[in-house]
Amino acid sequence: MLKFPVDGGIVTIRSIILIPTECATVITSSKETLKEAVVRHENFNVALHLNFLDQEVAIGGTLSTKGRTELCSLLKENLDIFAWQPSDMTGVPRLVAEHRLNIQEGYSPARQKKRGQAPERVKAIHAEVQKLVEAGIMREVYYHDWLSNLAMVKKHDGSWRMCVDFMDLNKACPQDCYPLSEID
Repeated sequence: MLKFPVDGGIVTIRSIILIPTECATVITSSKETLKEAVVRHENFNVALHLNFLDQEVAIGGTLSTKGRTELCSLLKENLDIFAWQPSDMTGVPRLVAEHRLNIQEGYSPARQKKRGQAPERVKAIHAEVQKLVEAGIMREVYYHDWLSNLAMVKKHDGSWRMCVDFMDLNKACPQDCYPLSEID
């Protein structure tokens, strides 16, 4: 689903994936159109921004050629709403995106012991931290109350995702009375 504001309100684009057998009953019995229907179910990867050709958007194959073209043109018209690099994420007012810790009384700040990382992971950590520092999202602090280790997780494409181990912080915060449903 994609939502974005326009003059008259908010436009919502939803994707409905049709089951191939349902498509076959709607399409005429011509072999050429049946082949076209099967090909249409594959997703299309499209690079929208000329400066970031490696960052592609997947468009569902159930869209017609005209629908795909219109969606691409709509996305290209609104390129400014996407964050193409970390520096694009700055400038959000603190009132909108400020996070405060809801720590229960009686908990003192916890500093986890530093865990060593493999050399490959250290390179990925330095590269990610450098990107975030240059973008102004992260800054060095000298007197911190809470200190948590990083956990590096390998993505399906072989690159690394940097996560933070908030185990001690989670113990100090109250449980949410509205837990998320199972999201696996």
